[in-house]
This record gives sequence, structure tokens and C-alpha cells, in this order.
Amino acid sequence: MKTLEEIISEQTMEVDTYRKVAKRAVEHFCLREKAILGVLLAGSTARGDARKGPFGFMIDIIVVVNDRNIINLEQVFGPDVEPYLPYHCVSFEDTGLQIELSTVRELGSIRQKDESEIFAKQEAIILLDRTGFLEEWKTTAFLISQADMKRRSLMNYFRFQYLTDLYHQEKWSHREAWIQLAQNGNEACEYYCSFLYCINGCFIPRKDWLVYLTYSLDKRPPEHQSWIDAAYSSVLSREAAESRYEVLRKIGDWMRTFCKETGWIG
Repeated sequence: MKTLEEIISEQTMEVDTYRKVAKRAVEHFCLREKAILGVLLAGSTARGDARKGPFGFMIDIIVVVNDRNIINLEQVFGPDVEPYLPYHCVSFEDTGLQIELSTVRELGSIRQKDESEIFAKQEAIILLDRTGFLEEWKTTAFLISQADMKRRSLMNYFRFQYLTDLYHQEKWSHREAWIQLAQNGNEACEYYCSFLYCINGCFIPRKDWLVYLTYSLDKRPPEHQSWIDAAYSSVLSREAAESRYEVLRKIGDWMRTFCKETGWIG
């Protein structure tokens, strides 16, 4: 499996092309609109792993204003060419732009949003910043205190322990509810991955990135990849379920040891 770092290295030239397109789009559409206070480049183009696939590609742009009511995206960028997508989409230089509208107030309260949205905004790159707000926001809005790290880590740790304890394993095994047991194990794996992000001082990405990005984290058990491979294996039988839970208990033991050594639990 290729790491994110390897993919970013491979995609450097393509990403550079998309970033230049994004900058030209800002110059073409946004500079003359005084209501637009700033523009952020988000998504894979900002992250560095953008690539054009068989179904096309869109550059993610966040337009920042003070008041949503003083700007009309259709008037500024043209008609929405993908009405079934959640954001305003247009074509520019034969490349798709997916435009999200946000306000200064909404960005200022980003820490009240879901973890995945915080993660997505944190990796954004500033393309336009008329007032200096975005520069300060990028510097201050995503700081994680030690208290926050402890709280978030333990929340994921305790939920993992709940899902993988012997009581819940026995309950669903007794009922031969292997699909439910598999679901509980899948959820436990997600809490384990979320725990890793928390102890590394990171926000938690959305689920379609959740496992993949853990391989780039500094703090993770040496057995992480083999444990993940085993933990996501098929479990639609008693033997497979018991084997999987052996792996999950090893993961739980590692998490418990980490929390004890950190002084978070006794």
C-alpha cells in the first residue's frame, strides 16, 4: 500500500497545476468582489494528493464573507453545473471548481463543528486574505491543549473498551448475531483509529480517510498494520469473531498501557 507521503510525492506536478488554476480562478472571479474577504483552497489539492480520475476532478474552494446574504455565487461564478452536489460547482479552464460559502463567524466557531469538518478546514491553504483574519485564524483556531488531548483520547478509549468487553462479545455470540458483532468490531476499530489521532494531537478525519492516514502518525503501536489487517477481516462465524476479538483485546491492552503511562488513568 502506498503511503500518503508517497502519493504526494508522485502527484507534485499535477497538484501544482491545480493550485495554479485555483489562484487564477481567485484572480478571475474574486478580486473584483469586495464582499469576498478571503478564499481558502481545501480538499485534495490543498493536501497534495489530488489526481484526475475516470469520473473527473474538482478543486475545492471556500469563499469567506461577512454575511451570506450579500453575495450570490451564481452572479459571481456563473450557474451551478452540478445541482445534485452540496456546493456550487462551475467549470474554469476545463477544470471543475466546487465552491463552499462560509462566513467569518462560522470559521471563528470551527471548534464547535464535527471533528471531520475541523480536520478539513485545518488543512486548507490561504489564497486570498484581505483583512488578515484567515492568517490569524489558521494560527490560533486549531490549537489542542493537553487537557483537550486527554479528554478526547479517553472518550475514544472508553468507548472502545465498552464495545470490546467480554460481556458484549458473549451477549452477541450467544445469540449467534455475527453481523451485529461484526458491526461492533468495526465501530471499535474506528474508535481505536480516532484514539491514535487524539494522542498525536490531531483532529479526526472523515471516515473515508480514517484508517489510511493512521499509517503516517508518529504515535502508534509497532503492530498497527497487522492488527488493522486482522481486525477488519471477515467475522461472520464464531471462530472468526473470536479470533478478531483476540486482536481487539491486544489493541485495547496497548491503549490502556498508553493511558496509564501518560497518567490519564490509574
